Amino acid sequence: MIEEIVKRTLEKASKDLKEIEGLKGIDFIDLFPTSEAHKKQLDEEAERKGQIIEVTERGNIYLLKTPIPTKYGDLFLLKVRSFDETRLDWEAEVDFIVEDRDILKKKIGNDRRFSFLVRPDWDAVEFKTNDTLAYFVHPSATDVYLKP
Repeated sequence: MIEEIVKRTLEKASKDLKEIEGLKGIDFIDLFPTSEAHKKQLDEEAERKGQIIEVTERGNIYLLKTPIPTKYGDLFLLKVRSFDETRLDWEAEVDFIVEDRDILKKKIGNDRRFSFLVRPDWDAVEFKTNDTLAYFVHPSATDVYLKP
């Protein structure tokens, strides 16, 4: 089920992602369950395929034992989010790494698909269309969870 969601999400987003300059690869994915029962199924599958590396109020973060191959690189990290009716427009959101986030930041204010989010521990350029919900986060999940 998880691999199918990743595949569908990236297929839907592929046209929009062609516009992103310097796209280096996939970093992380948030899966949006469609119900509490669906969340339980996703968590059970994620636990079989990996291990929980952080429990957050919005869901568990998993490190996969075997990465999911995608055309944007291997996916090692995912979160199964808590069920949230406001996220039903997308099955998942994907974080990507780009060569230069400043190029994307320049689009904020000039292109309504781009916005900037700031949180205590991170900031992100958000890219949102009907088919795509993507983030370009600093620091990346790979840097936070996989680098010493």
